[in-house]
Amino acid sequence: MISLSEKILSIRSAAAWNDLAERQELCRLPGVFPEIPGILSWGWIDRLLHRSGGHPERFRFFLRGKAVDPCRFGLIDRQGQLDRTALQPLLPQGLTIVFNRLDSSSDSLWEEAGRLEQALGAVISIDAIGSFGMQQGLPLHYDNRDLILVQVAGRKRWTVLGAPVDGPWRKRPVPRPETVVDDFVMEPGDTLFVPAGLHHYCVPLEPSLHLGILIRRPCGADLLKSMQQSWEVDPALGNRLDVPEAGTVSDRQQAAMKQALIRLVDGADIAALTRDWLARKQRPPGSGLAGSGPFSAVTATAQGTEK
Repeated sequence: MISLSEKILSIRSAAAWNDLAERQELCRLPGVFPEIPGILSWGWIDRLLHRSGGHPERFRFFLRGKAVDPCRFGLIDRQGQLDRTALQPLLPQGLTIVFNRLDSSSDSLWEEAGRLEQALGAVISIDAIGSFGMQQGLPLHYDNRDLILVQVAGRKRWTVLGAPVDGPWRKRPVPRPETVVDDFVMEPGDTLFVPAGLHHYCVPLEPSLHLGILIRRPCGADLLKSMQQSWEVDPALGNRLDVPEAGTVSDRQQAAMKQALIRLVDGADIAALTRDWLARKQRPPGSGLAGSGPFSAVTATAQGTEK
């Protein structure tokens, strides 16, 4: 059977996916991934939910467009673990569950994420979202990463509003867009690219499950952090500022420090900084969880029995 990474890169090349990201373009591809139930299914997710050992940090919960506090709703037991029996009354009400970082829970998805990292030149994580009714789950929002989504089961209506926000990599409050720019239904096997910063919300038309490939790329703030190792190259950056009164710095000192910072930025090799950032954030090629993930044994069992 074709793997997740192979299929994603056969639908579109890595260059084509990256081009969509650069142009911040929403792209829906109906029926291109009929094999997805063989890679992920309700049965796989059910095993993860019921045999995971109850690690609550792996899950987020939403109902009718609002986040559900697991502690307030009694979803965390006295041992600090997910109380699966407490979930049952919420499922018929249309609870939506976000399964965070499936790639950290499964050896095979860890490897698939690694292959996509190398192909796309980014940092990849894999989530899933299951909606158990016909209620809106997450509120209107935008994501700070590009998304490749595959509808696994059920149908889900998407409503997209406005244009992508500027600088989405650092999420911040922005005015709510009012103009609907697209409205469509995702069906099993459909694939969707959602650029970072694009507001949207979803309403399942029946119990729905989709897989999300989250694509993180470095922004300027990330590269500035990477430049810290170069700060000592220019002695002017090591000069102490005289502050005779709280918050005061002389014009001469301000000018000298600004010039030193300008020299640092002017001399920056953006390509090298990007490579350094990726080297620190990506998983090494060929690496695996080696049983270190909290759900690795569970998901290995699930994958072995789920056909």
